[in-house]
Amino acid sequence: MVRKTAGFVAALTVLGLAAWPAAAGTESYRKTALSGQEIYILRDVSLNEDCSSAGANDVRVIAGPSHGKVRLVHAKLYSGFPKSNERWKCNTHKVDGIKGLYRSNPGFKGHDEVTFSTHTYMGNAHKTVVSIDVE
Repeated sequence: MVRKTAGFVAALTVLGLAAWPAAAGTESYRKTALSGQEIYILRDVSLNEDCSSAGANDVRVIAGPSHGKVRLVHAKLYSGFPKSNERWKCNTHKVDGIKGLYRSNPGFKGHDEVTFSTHTYMGNAHKTVVSIDVE
């Protein structure tokens, strides 16, 4: 039996979760950080309908940040699929994924930005731009 697979990327936002299918194009959103404190700015998972891994995605920082640092970490994460997606049941347990963490330079206040490039196991690619207001 051939198992259907699809790559999906989910990004963690400050007050909620947003998820979208991996496809060509650019997604963007805003975050707010306190100067010098690390925040969670990106979450990436690629799952089959049965919640098993659909293969590892290649996530890279391709621009920025100008006033801080980003770490990409392989970790167990909760996915954030909407109820309209057959993978929403996967949200109840942690799965393998990649998270992006941002920390501004100490004392910096202002605007920063990070652009991620994601190439999925299924052959899709897209960019994610995160605008960060540092207070």
